[in-house]
Amino acid sequence: MNCKQAQRLLVPYINGELDEKEEGEFVKHIRHCPECYEELEVYATVFAGIRQLDGAEETVNYRTLVEDSLETSEADVQDERFLYTYVLFLRAAAIMALIYMIVRWLF
Repeated sequence: MNCKQAQRLLVPYINGELDEKEEGEFVKHIRHCPECYEELEVYATVFAGIRQLDGAEETVNYRTLVEDSLETSEADVQDERFLYTYVLFLRAAAIMALIYMIVRWLF
């Protein structure tokens, strides 16, 4: 992902509208690009301020706003990868059990 692509995803990221793959690529880019990280900080601060002006009762720690969001996204992506790996493992185990049962039935 390049900076132009990442900057197009800033608002969708803040609004939680990215799919798993986009979010993972976005976070990876933001972690390695100081310019885009700074841009995300600006957008996130503005959006949080607007939410507070709209009457949201949540308190916002502006110092950790972006970092907390990125950490949450990274954890979500990691959880999704684990779940995907677990499902693949279960499928493989089911296929092996089926093959074993067929071989045993034939012989």
